[in-house]
Amino acid sequence: MRWLPLALLACTACADDTPGEPIDPNDIDADGIPNTVDLCPKKQDPAQHDEDRDGVGDVCDNCPATPNPDQIDLSETLERQFPDAVGDACDRRPKLADDTIARFFPFADASEASAFSGTGWTLANDQVRGTAARWISRRSEAGDGISMQVHVSQLAWPQPAGELSLAVDGNGVDSGFVCRIVHSASDDVLEIYEIGGARSTAPVGPFAPTDRLVLTLSRAYTQLATGHAGCFLSVNGGMELRIDIPTIDDLAIGSYAFATADADVAIDAALVMTTPFACDTPLTSGANLACP
Repeated sequence: MRWLPLALLACTACADDTPGEPIDPNDIDADGIPNTVDLCPKKQDPAQHDEDRDGVGDVCDNCPATPNPDQIDLSETLERQFPDAVGDACDRRPKLADDTIARFFPFADASEASAFSGTGWTLANDQVRGTAARWISRRSEAGDGISMQVHVSQLAWPQPAGELSLAVDGNGVDSGFVCRIVHSASDDVLEIYEIGGARSTAPVGPFAPTDRLVLTLSRAYTQLATGHAGCFLSVNGGMELRIDIPTIDDLAIGSYAFATADADVAIDAALVMTTPFACDTPLTSGANLACP
């Protein structure tokens, strides 16, 4: 009769399985927003924030900073892989599955500042602004690779020299990888470097203060645990300029940061993505955009 206690335990568990509140067919996610006007009808989203204004709320948008009302995510299926829930419009590795949107910061709520340590950035009016500022993530993201992207609506240079920078897998000061726009009296350049490693630059600009910039830093691993890092810049929706370096560091820390020095910057949103699988395609001009 050793089966009896297990049977009684199973019945007790069944008795606790009481039905919940009935689902309102007009508000299936129970967030108080009727389905007909809900920007995320299947996921609770009482704030209804839509950073890219494509009619899909941030909490369910597979490209929350890039307009894609169709939410198409099919590029992986062409390679006989499963879709990875990162929309084709913003997927940095469209032919490889399992990329993940790890964090999205629309800077619409003051509580978002708690995700970072540091000083100088002010969160208000649906953006962060700073002139001499640095924020470093309090939480690291898991994955073999990491990308950070910021959408900039203002970049002005009050001094003869200044910079706007991103960093991943480190703080960008004494560790990690840095992608930055550097301004000087003579020119502006896009630069990527690994602290203690390689460096690459390309001329850019000059920019009008209200040009809309998208600056992205991606770090991808190969099967040898090192890999490549790429720095990408697009201006007013144009084609990306990209520069890249080979890496020497084999540690996937998963941290990220962004900073400004002597530059008046307004950032509308920041996107952090991870790339769990190894990547062996070099980040060189004309190469397969599947990496990273």
